[in-house]
Amino acid sequence: MKEKILNYIKSFNWKFLFIFAAACILLAILNNIRADANHSVEWIGTQEVFEKPEGF
Repeated sequence: MKEKILNYIKSFNWKFLFIFAAACILLAILNNIRADANHSVEWIGTQEVFEKPEGF
């Protein structure tokens, strides 16, 4: 079993995976630059926290 897993990891196309991940990151950055401030995604920090409605 261990040998099958190692053979699978060795045969995996790592170059394609890294190119795909880099393309996704690049597209996310370009989209964030192009989008308005109210549609862009915060990369660092947390989401805005709203106050609890009355009755909770």
